Amino acid sequence: MIASPQAIRIDRAGIVAEAVISWRYERDGWTVELASAATGAVAAHAADAFEALCRVREGLEPEGWRVGVTGAQADVWPSGMARDQGGGLAAYRLGAEADAVVDTFAPVDPTTTSTVAAQQAVAERAGLGRPSA
Repeated sequence: MIASPQAIRIDRAGIVAEAVISWRYERDGWTVELASAATGAVAAHAADAFEALCRVREGLEPEGWRVGVTGAQADVWPSGMARDQGGGLAAYRLGAEADAVVDTFAPVDPTTTSTVAAQQAVAERAGLGRPSA
């Protein structure tokens, strides 16, 4: 498991910027914060770290930004158990890699990531889905 904070890259239409993403558990859930000179600081709080990451991404998506972490790739989604018992810090790579477990916040090339909506559609086809909370 990787540790918070992590240096990552974000991308908007071929413009790559350095960023730092951090996550922490607080008494009633998880907070994820992304800070970059290009975007400023964006934070979200949710029941698990994966959902908080999705909310941060949704805040950046209207401006075209993609976040370079494994948890933002289209074929990655956590199970309910991974969310409930592991805080969403680990997720599954769906499909070809036989549901391999990956670190949600591991740095990846941001051009390999997708929107939350596209990622959720892949997860729903795999029998997983986003919680209502």
